[in-house]
Formats: sequence, C-alpha cells, structure tokens
Amino acid sequence: MPLSTVSKLIAVSSCKGGVGKSTVALELAYHLRRRGHRVGLFDADVHGPSLPTQIPLGDVRLTLAADGRSVQPLEHGGVQLMSFGWFSRLWSRRPAAEIRVRGPLATNLLQTTQWGDLDYLLIDSPPGTGDIPSQIARLPLHGAVAVTTPSRLSVADVVRGILFLRRLGVPVLALVENMASFRCDGCGKDHYPFGRGHAAGVLADVAAAEATDPPPAIPTFALPIVPDLGGASGDSSAAPRLDGASAPLESSLDALADALDRATCGDPPALLPHQLAFHEVPHWPTEMAMAEYVEQRVSGSVHST
Repeated sequence: MPLSTVSKLIAVSSCKGGVGKSTVALELAYHLRRRGHRVGLFDADVHGPSLPTQIPLGDVRLTLAADGRSVQPLEHGGVQLMSFGWFSRLWSRRPAAEIRVRGPLATNLLQTTQWGDLDYLLIDSPPGTGDIPSQIARLPLHGAVAVTTPSRLSVADVVRGILFLRRLGVPVLALVENMASFRCDGCGKDHYPFGRGHAAGVLADVAAAEATDPPPAIPTFALPIVPDLGGASGDSSAAPRLDGASAPLESSLDALADALDRATCGDPPALLPHQLAFHEVPHWPTEMAMAEYVEQRVSGSVHST
C-alpha cells in the first residue's frame, strides 16, 4: 500500500456536539488551500457524517484500489475529501440508510485513503471522548484544534476535551470560540451577545484541573457569526466559497492558520498508514458485504435458518 506523507496532521475536536466544529474544520481546510497548501479533510464521524452535506457532490462513486484495501479520495476546489457518508454509498441501497460499521473502521479508512503528499490533513473528529476520538488521538498527530461556543455547558465540555487530549499527549494548538460575535449591518460594529472572556475561562479551568499555574499557553481565537454559513461557523449545507470567506471570518481564519504554521514548524511529517499491521488493513469489499448483511438483518429482509 502506498505511503502518504502528511506535513501537518491535525484533529479538529470538541467534546460537545452542535458547536460548529465540522464547519470550522471545513472553512479552515479551504482557507489553508487558498494560502497555497496541499490540503485534505477527513470526516471521522461514522454514524453521523457531515461532509457529504457540507460538500454536496451529487451521485459520486469512490474508487477502490485493485486489491480492495485502499481508496482514492474525492476532490473539490483543490481539497481532497473523504467521509464514510460517501463510502457507505458503495453498499447502501437507500441514500438515507443508517451506517452500521465497526468504530475502528473510521481510523482505518483515514489510514487507507491514498492521500499522497499533503501539507495539511485535517481530521473532523466526532464529539466526545469515546472510541473514535481515542483512536484518532493515538495517530501521529501534530496537534489538535479545540472548538467551543460561549455557553456554560459547551465550556464545561471543552475543558474535558482539552484535558483528554493533553492526557494522551496531543498538543492543543489552538482554542476556537465559535459564534462569539456578529457584525451589525446597520452600525457596522461587532457585538458580543454572550459576553467575552469565555476562552480565558476555559484555560483557567484546565489549569485548575491540572493543578498548574499559570494556565496553559494555548492561543485563542474568536470566530464570528456569519449568516450565510448558518452560524460562524454553525452547521451549514453550503459549500465554502472558493474565492474566500466573508471578511470577518477570513481574518480570524488567517490568524488561526498563522498560529498552526508557527506551532508545527519544524515537526517531522506523519506517514500513513501508521502502525497498521497487515491483518488490520480492511478488505473493503468484505467490510461492505458485512455491513450490507447487518443492515438486511436489522431491517428484517434476511432471516436466519
């Protein structure tokens, strides 16, 4: 299986669903592409993939390698893309069918996608600290971007997420406070309806949990609410603009990209697959057949004798 060389392998993570993490990952990927980088984006959510909704590519068909053990990524606007939402279409006969596959296949699909040589590969990690986020954290990550919103519940969850990453040795390269402000069309001023200082509070809570002083030196960034994105980056079905995001969001993404460049400068590249033994490499036609059989059993169209 050909090796993929990734200069910067970065997870975009949150412990709370609904904070716009997937759209932050998407907009960041396309922003990095506009800066001239070779970029890939992997949607690691097996059970609720977002990328096929964010980038509606129509009735696309993925291409498997001749041996059935690797797959070619899709491409849109110069960014390489992969998601189980597209992959499942190779076996699901119903477009809205549930995806019933084993959790480890998420990182196996990441590792067996033929990415080639990339400057950045962003992983949109599912929320929480379960099996898939744990498997992602054990990849040769250069770091992670944690995403939160200015709400007490989200802040409490992102603290747990940051502690989880740091406990597993994953550097947290940035903390993004999403949907932090909006720009008024009438007066042209930026307003912060939920107040300020939430990101600083997150870092203070992390320091308290780790019994360290001062708080960790994690750079923080506030992304604005942008209506045509359905949030700042709230969830949206609109593909990102290839000529650039709106001005407030573009400047924030630029600062975030600069921080990632600085934090990972000089790090050795990651090689994929990483520590994946031959017997762990999925034979995708077999996996698809097993998933289809399980779907038929659950739906009652197959009966055991």
